[in-house]
Amino acid sequence: MRRHVTRLLLLGLLVVFSLSVFAKVTITASVWSWDVEKYKKIVAEFNKYYPDIEVVLIVNEPDVNGFLTARVSAKQPLPDVVVQSWEALPYPVSQGWIYPVDEFLKNDADLKYMPLALRQSFVYNGKTYALPERLHFQGIVMNLDLLKKLNLQAPKYEAFTVNIFKNYLRKATTREYSGINHLWDFDNVEAAVLSKDTTFWGFNPKKWEFELATGGWLPAIKLQKELKSVPGLVSDDLKNDELRNKGELDDYQKKFGKDADAFRESKVLMGLHGTWDWSWVRTLPWNLDYYPMPFEPQVGQRIPVHVNYAFMTSTTKYPKEAFAFLRFLTYDPRGVVARLKIDVANGEENGRLIDWFVPATMHPDVIKYFDTLKIPNGVKWMLKNLDKAVRVDMWKTVPGWDQATWDVIFPVSEKVRRGEVQPETVAVETQEKANKIIKDAWSDFSKKLSEVEKKFPEIRKQVEGK
Repeated sequence: MRRHVTRLLLLGLLVVFSLSVFAKVTITASVWSWDVEKYKKIVAEFNKYYPDIEVVLIVNEPDVNGFLTARVSAKQPLPDVVVQSWEALPYPVSQGWIYPVDEFLKNDADLKYMPLALRQSFVYNGKTYALPERLHFQGIVMNLDLLKKLNLQAPKYEAFTVNIFKNYLRKATTREYSGINHLWDFDNVEAAVLSKDTTFWGFNPKKWEFELATGGWLPAIKLQKELKSVPGLVSDDLKNDELRNKGELDDYQKKFGKDADAFRESKVLMGLHGTWDWSWVRTLPWNLDYYPMPFEPQVGQRIPVHVNYAFMTSTTKYPKEAFAFLRFLTYDPRGVVARLKIDVANGEENGRLIDWFVPATMHPDVIKYFDTLKIPNGVKWMLKNLDKAVRVDMWKTVPGWDQATWDVIFPVSEKVRRGEVQPETVAVETQEKANKIIKDAWSDFSKKLSEVEKKFPEIRKQVEGK
């Protein structure tokens, strides 16, 4: 009898053990509609390392916040992982929809390869609500063929100072050529480079306020004005829609031709573009490279970046497994390299990759593989110097940003560009108005965040059935 009971117990234990070994955990992940096929491949790579985690893909659109709101309103479950977003993060945080991941980041050796500048903006009250998923560099496209034709040496990336930038633009500006295609938004981005303390539009992320009068905004505007004052240096400044509408030729057409696209036709030395423009930059019919934005030696090199992010939701039943997938997408070198290889498999045109992305990690394995890609060498150099990055996409993380910039600073900037006011005379008044909006928005956000932090343990108890 005892032997029979013992056998039954052993058999029961074996059944339980077998179920625990072979049971799969299923998590859901939302991806943009055009990326579904790609992420099926990414999930397959993930399952090579995590065979017991099944990932079911849910389709959403770039309006991630709208997607989440719609699901909550329809009483549908949130996905466990939101794979990518470029929307304002404070909204889903304030709704209590995001699971802070700090418990999983402790003692993670790979995290050190992701620069703090990339992830600190996703931290509120000491808690990390999202992780950088990929990024874009904002910089300068250099026409290497025209550079050679003008008998100019390609400058070194680490020596691309404001003085060299200005010198090359002036030398490239002739009756036949222009220095750069446009300077739209140049001052706002360059404000993040010409100061050690401020970022886009002169915002100080440490003080959480605009410093238009003392940060990089005024020097950037001064530089922009200096460049635009040189006749013909900015090719697009020669365009005049009023004349074209009358059937007359404007200065752009007189210089480059009636139906000319001067930049594409290799008549402009530099272009102000981010890596997000690659889908058409790669079609340019001349040798090119990407350069960082020009810097001042006394400030040091600062590389403007835009960061897309990913996160896991507070209602996930399987936080450990959800984080494994989140990590694979963001800073796990195995996942990052696997994703890059999937893009590389899409092929190339004219010796340039069709698809690729800039990872948010400087892990040696990632750098090594990234160096093999058929993309501009300047992008590879910038990834190796990612520790010099400065975020300029502050609208994703700062509450009240859009109202402060578009309602207050932008109208003033437009007056400055038209020469109606001097920036020095309006800087203080403008920053005070903008900072009040930021302060009020932060106060409102803080109250909501406080409630979210109080409710989070209760949400987890309900999810976990405790």
